[in-house]
Amino acid sequence: MLNIDRRTLLYAFGIASVSPLLPAQTAAPRRVVVAQPGENLFAYSTDRQGKFAACKVTSEDSAGGCSIFELVVPTLSGPRLHVHHREDEWYHVLSGRFIFEVGGQQYHLPVGGSIFAPRDIPHRWANEDKTEAKVILVCQPGGFEKFFDELGKMPAADTKPAQMVQVLAKYGMEALGPPIFSGM
Repeated sequence: MLNIDRRTLLYAFGIASVSPLLPAQTAAPRRVVVAQPGENLFAYSTDRQGKFAACKVTSEDSAGGCSIFELVVPTLSGPRLHVHHREDEWYHVLSGRFIFEVGGQQYHLPVGGSIFAPRDIPHRWANEDKTEAKVILVCQPGGFEKFFDELGKMPAADTKPAQMVQVLAKYGMEALGPPIFSGM
């Protein structure tokens, strides 16, 4: 006779009852994506402080797993304090020097430095170097290229704060405060 203790039985039933609620695994990507230097799958000029986002891998390329960007950032430039409710973000500094503020803590990263910013934790960052700088951004899960696409189509001079709030909300984000170098 099979002897199962109560705790094991409850654990097994718990896993079985929760498993339909877990996200389905996405299909494995089926193609290789290559972007030679200077080549981009999509390129978006966010036209806000001169930032430029070049999409290297789309959500479609990665079967929904991630989106990968190369960001070109002018000196003393970066996004305002914000929070993502859908994506985790990982940054890797390619050139220049960046300051990141994640969860109220500041980190200074030189070339080769990286930082992981989990979803639901407020963050902002900026290029603190004297020249234009570059950073790789990986968003997980994928789909963030849709935000950059919409942002790039909005004329910066005509964009009202209420419009920006709506666009951020559409992509699961909220603006919470000013950029790091807002007084300059």
